Amino acid sequence: MTIKHLLTKEQETFLKKHKISSELLFDAEGGDITEDLQKSMTEADKVIACNTANCSENDTHTLKTIGGFCPQCDTTKIAAALRELKPGYIYISGSRRGGLIKIGSSNEGKSKTLTLNLSTARDGGYDDWELLFSAKTTTLGRVERMFQDKLSEYKAAYQHEKSGKLQNGGELYRCAYLKAKEAYLSLQEEQQFEFTQISEKKHIISEYQFKNLKIKSSTAVTEA
Repeated sequence: MTIKHLLTKEQETFLKKHKISSELLFDAEGGDITEDLQKSMTEADKVIACNTANCSENDTHTLKTIGGFCPQCDTTKIAAALRELKPGYIYISGSRRGGLIKIGSSNEGKSKTLTLNLSTARDGGYDDWELLFSAKTTTLGRVERMFQDKLSEYKAAYQHEKSGKLQNGGELYRCAYLKAKEAYLSLQEEQQFEFTQISEKKHIISEYQFKNLKIKSSTAVTEA
């Protein structure tokens, strides 16, 4: 049975509309997105799972991105999934005023960082973001997803304003630059990722060694 036989007519139309090739699909065999399934998808260079467990919001939806989101419910998750296998720059930036570290990505090495200081993209409500580290990779979305997973226990619940609207700042962390750099090096060793055009502002990183605050609950944090 081919992948296409697992799709409904609605899903075929949806995938065609969003230009998602069937070559990027993986048969979840009725399961949900687990670490094992993510690993299998990564090894096979697939980014969208089909034939998954039903979506909690709509039981006719059986597609999931490799990140575990239903692309039919939230089409904004499609871009992140398709970025898994595209080249670009992963970066670490910091805000001294906010005591925050940001893990982000960009198709261009500098343009993304410049937008951080614009009034349309005030991450966490701060405009003093400084690019601290960047490196080019051929699997941008994959690196970004795994990088952020490694720092998930330090994730900060902040919002930022973009185009006049508040959005969740899912890439912000309450940790030191050193903690983020350690996560990057660990990921590089474990996954054998290759990075080029590596740049680090060693002369200022000492100013971004914030406290590492692990999230214990929605209201409490603990220093690590």
